[in-house]
Amino acid sequence: MPQTLHENRGLEGPARTAKGGPELLSRPTAAHSVVGTLIQKEIHDLVLTLRFSVGTVVAVLLAVLAAYMGSLDYNARLDNYQTKLKLNRDALTRTSVYSFLFPTVVRPPEPLSILNHGLEGRVGTDFRVSVDTEETEATSENRGNEYLAIFSEVDLTVIVSFILGLLALLFTFDAVCGEREAGMLKLTASYPVPGWKLLLGKYLGAWVTLLLSATLACLLSLLVIGFTAHVHFGQQELLRIALIFLAYGVYLSLMLLMGLVISSLVQRSFLALVLATFFWFFFVTVVPNLANMIPDFTGARASVYQQANQNLRRVGKEQEAAFGALKDPREGFSFYFAINNNGGDGTVYECSYGDRKYYDQVRDYYSQAIPFSLKFASKRAEIWRAYIRYREHQAHLARGLSLLSPTAVFRNTATFLSGTSPGDHAHYLNLASRYRNTFLEYLARKKAFTSYRWFTTDPPDQDRSWTTALLGKTADEMVASRADPVVTVNRVVHDPEVWKKIGQLEEENQRRPDRFLALSDLPGFSYARLGTGQALVTAAPEILYLCVLNLIFFLVAFMRFVHYDVR
Repeated sequence: MPQTLHENRGLEGPARTAKGGPELLSRPTAAHSVVGTLIQKEIHDLVLTLRFSVGTVVAVLLAVLAAYMGSLDYNARLDNYQTKLKLNRDALTRTSVYSFLFPTVVRPPEPLSILNHGLEGRVGTDFRVSVDTEETEATSENRGNEYLAIFSEVDLTVIVSFILGLLALLFTFDAVCGEREAGMLKLTASYPVPGWKLLLGKYLGAWVTLLLSATLACLLSLLVIGFTAHVHFGQQELLRIALIFLAYGVYLSLMLLMGLVISSLVQRSFLALVLATFFWFFFVTVVPNLANMIPDFTGARASVYQQANQNLRRVGKEQEAAFGALKDPREGFSFYFAINNNGGDGTVYECSYGDRKYYDQVRDYYSQAIPFSLKFASKRAEIWRAYIRYREHQAHLARGLSLLSPTAVFRNTATFLSGTSPGDHAHYLNLASRYRNTFLEYLARKKAFTSYRWFTTDPPDQDRSWTTALLGKTADEMVASRADPVVTVNRVVHDPEVWKKIGQLEEENQRRPDRFLALSDLPGFSYARLGTGQALVTAAPEILYLCVLNLIFFLVAFMRFVHYDVR
């Protein structure tokens, strides 16, 4: 009959003759003292191994390098962000009419992206606010330094999941079968110590040893960030860092227990090493990639995208018909027309030197066109949101499939806690969409949609038409003279004296104090990240799942350990 660990508890002889740890274990001690002694012995044995030295050195060096590269990349992204803010502010101060007022909302770089890059640099950061378009996605990925962006993808979380995850398996793959081959397991089985204490001592000793490596890598990374990155970690950031480190501990615990299970299932350490390496490669690289690929292969993303574009074209035709039903005063040419104009798409239009009758017509036209534009912008946005919801459904499916890999679950958890997850990006888009509503309310309060200032800087109480300025006659007088407006304009543009007068008018216009819009009361955009509590709620399924896996693997390892054939 096979001799198991459970059946050999009564043997006492070898414990009296063994050196060091075995002799110490034979002494009657309290339960916590026995476990503590086992933990100390395990830590002592592991720290002296080559695998610990090599794994720790590699992990620490990579962590320091990743923190340095990530800090430089973050600095570049922060510089880009501040440059965009300045350019946007400058653009606002040079805006002369409301139709050309396009505030751009920019998301600042996430400081914790240095530790866990997540989606940072792969999603847009700029959200353009306008009347004619209701944006549903951000543009302009802020990748910082393009040369450093590649290296910044390797962050501390990646190093923990790959390097320290492998080191965890190497710590425990031979914890049972290796001691059996060396004859130590049969000797250990003779001690009057319950099997769960022996297993707990091995597990906790390996876990504490691994946390030493993780702590060293984390502390040095934070030190490098403190000296290199232009970032200040406040209370919330420090709390999140602590939570991320706890996630590191839970993940490494799971990898250790996986190694213990493998070690207790086989009789040969070589086979255990092969299995541990296979499972590491499978769970760390294969499953996470498959979890992201399968939803695309099995889904209908192409057809949903095509349908969305068809609906957009349909709405575009409806908008053309609606605008076509309006009488556009800008069509054709007459003495009432503004000769200096700058048109754009939709309701974007700026002109000067026009007759007041023409301006009245343009104002009436936009008072009808702008509601149409807002209506169809909302329709287009809702169509595209349906496609985005489909993509989000695919992302949720990928998140579910990632449960097959502890590594993928762990990395999702770290992404949620670091503020670089899809949920954080969706939160930014939601804030930006709210700001667009605030912006539209601001324009409505200013009565911008029904004012001359929507399209011209000419004072509404003065006649600044081109006929008055250049020919000395009003538009009505030019019409009464039966002159041809096209012939008149061709004659005017070839007259040097007229061009000289136009230059003088432009100089006067440049000096006007009211030339640019007074936007001191324009509401600003303020970005506030999701709270730490919300991040925890989002990551709760992953955190709970990892904890449950830890418990299951420990119970399996325990059941296998106490019934393990020690011969």
